[in-house]
Amino acid sequence: MATQENAPQEFQGRLAAGKDWREIVAWVGDLPPMPHVASRAISMVENPDTTATELTELLSSDTALAARVLKIANSAMFSRQREITTLNQAIMIIGFKALKGIIVAATLRQLNKNFGKLEKLIWENSIGTATSATYICRKLKKRYHEEIFLLGLLHSLGQIVLLFQKETSSDYKNVIKLVRDSHLDYNTAELQTFGFAHPLIGALVAKKWNFSSETCQVILHYKDPVEGAKPETELDEKTAIVQLGDMMAHVAGIGTPEGYPSQMENILPLAKYLGFEQKDLEATLEEMINLVQQQFEKERHVYE
Repeated sequence: MATQENAPQEFQGRLAAGKDWREIVAWVGDLPPMPHVASRAISMVENPDTTATELTELLSSDTALAARVLKIANSAMFSRQREITTLNQAIMIIGFKALKGIIVAATLRQLNKNFGKLEKLIWENSIGTATSATYICRKLKKRYHEEIFLLGLLHSLGQIVLLFQKETSSDYKNVIKLVRDSHLDYNTAELQTFGFAHPLIGALVAKKWNFSSETCQVILHYKDPVEGAKPETELDEKTAIVQLGDMMAHVAGIGTPEGYPSQMENILPLAKYLGFEQKDLEATLEEMINLVQQQFEKERHVYE
């Protein structure tokens, strides 16, 4: 009988009864690798010896990717109050850390080639969460606000993959039906439909694509309940910021399907856990949610 016995740690408690973790490993193993130019660009970004000229030459070899990188680079999230007209400008002005997020955003968007109503919904939630997490990071004066955009973006990598693959995309409409009719969140509805949920798939794909262990852990755990009065590690903190960013995006109605459960009751305790001052906390969060909503509405065309 297929069980979770002897399954790797990341599978523990994340599979429906009778679901064989080895089938999921094999399925992920058969998924296509990250596109070559994007994969090479991310490796180069992480190499301190890489020059802007080398990156420009590489990105220029993929016209579609280059155009999307340039488009996203000019969004308010990344631009530095001046129009960026060339890839070399983008790299020099924005910097390598932020560029990594832009390359991943451009690559994930290219995976959604169909970009139907459902794909658009998931993609918008990715952008909304990344934007919200960045606002949270800046509000808390954390040093890793450029990195958190990438983590927020990747939180729904598993959903993008589930929609990209023919054998799972056709069944994702059942997930949306469960959300609508039973007021379940994506995670719970996916578990009932597939026997696993997108955080697990996202973490496995991120590992396959050679993202850092920390990135994989954030993706895997971002839907887990937090423990304790405050984060014990920076990893706990980043994971909670992505979780709060996802909640804020849904409250703002970004990538939120009909029937999705309200996130308001969970937002306040999570914000306190992250260290937001309790004085006027509701007003602070409401202001941030409004800012995220306004920025998204103003710039949603950039990511389409």
